[in-house]
Amino acid sequence: MSKKKIKSNGTYFEFSGNLNKKLLIFTHGFGLNCQMWQWLPTDIYNKFDILKYDLYGHGKSIAPPYPPSLEMFANQIEDLIKYLGYKKAILIGFSLGGMIIRKFANMFENSLEGLVILNSPHKRSLEQQISIDERVKQAEKQGPKSTVDDAIKRWFSDSYISKNPQKINLIKNWIVNNNTNLYAKIYKVLAQDINEIINPEKKILCPTLVVTGDKDFGNNPNMSKRICDECLNSRLVIMKNLKHMGLVEDPKQFGKILENFLNQFLEIKK
Repeated sequence: MSKKKIKSNGTYFEFSGNLNKKLLIFTHGFGLNCQMWQWLPTDIYNKFDILKYDLYGHGKSIAPPYPPSLEMFANQIEDLIKYLGYKKAILIGFSLGGMIIRKFANMFENSLEGLVILNSPHKRSLEQQISIDERVKQAEKQGPKSTVDDAIKRWFSDSYISKNPQKINLIKNWIVNNNTNLYAKIYKVLAQDINEIINPEKKILCPTLVVTGDKDFGNNPNMSKRICDECLNSRLVIMKNLKHMGLVEDPKQFGKILENFLNQFLEIKK
């Protein structure tokens, strides 16, 4: 199995595979980078070709080539699929990444085999929208450092934060190291572009797994149920006693959920 770390059109990505298996593409969340997937169990990696990459404006990728939007980020994925020589892929997206892959499903249905939508929003309540709009304003005025502590509290349980200081500090550093100007602009995409992907004219047809935590305020189970309603062939899983980053706090549980979905819904061939 080959392993590559490379840039394509300014996108940093890490690829493991040999082009004879189905392709899994991992799309991270806002303010993070492709290293967020490092804690997942590696069992599934033997069954698939794997692509992890940094969104424009994140990690080692270049700044967005034009004003940030869900469409721009969806095009970034399509460009990667073509660059690697695949016709289709299974997309896994966390938070903003979950919004991006739903936009991708609307734009590039023929390039899609399956979706895994993790802790991603639907139409927000007034309280939720006010909360995220205030955080965007804070980011515009004071940069990512001003938002990081509250983000960690929303994302992880108190006990996990206290028991895992090194991991928490690593994630904090990812956020703080974002470009201040780009951070606020991309935050607006997360906060304001949800209407582009809710209530689509055509339901998502491919097998779809939707996962969230029962204590995820900004991406709660009711939102996930509404996402499922917009998919023709979907499964909903609620992870108990977990907030936004359940896949990091309990990677073994999430790994089993993901593997069960992939094995049940997708015919895995070499």
